[in-house]
Order: sequence, then structure tokens, then C-alpha cells
Amino acid sequence: MIGTDSHTPNAGGLGMAAIGVGGADAVDVMANLPWELKAPKVIGVKLTGELSGWATPKGVYMLNNRPSGYEQCLL
Repeated sequence: MIGTDSHTPNAGGLGMAAIGVGGADAVDVMANLPWELKAPKVIGVKLTGELSGWATPKGVYMLNNRPSGYEQCLL
């Protein structure tokens, strides 16, 4: 589903792909023109072990996505 307001992503709760777009993209969709979605390559990551009580999802993401050379930096 393609929508133009901030409630569009809520449709994801119904099990569909819902994307909010700007006015120009919405006009293309309403005119039945092709619309493409560019997506990055998907990778899989398997995490093992236990998290500390202070661990957060953002912290896990940041720890696993640090630039090379920053392995000793604390977050």
C-alpha cells in the first residue's frame, strides 16, 4: 500500500507492506505509472550469548555496525 500521511505505516500491523511517499510519487501511483522501491541487500546476523540488564536494541545494533577500526570504542 502506498499512502501520503503519517498513518500509512500503521497498515504494516495488518501484515502488508505500507510505504509513505511524497506528493510526486503519489501522483505517479494514481496515474497508474510504475513505481519502484530500491532496497539494500539483506544480510543475516545471528547473535548468541546473553545480554546484560542494561542492553538495548539500539546498543546491540550500534555495537554490530561500528566502522572498521573502532572495535575498542565504548558506546
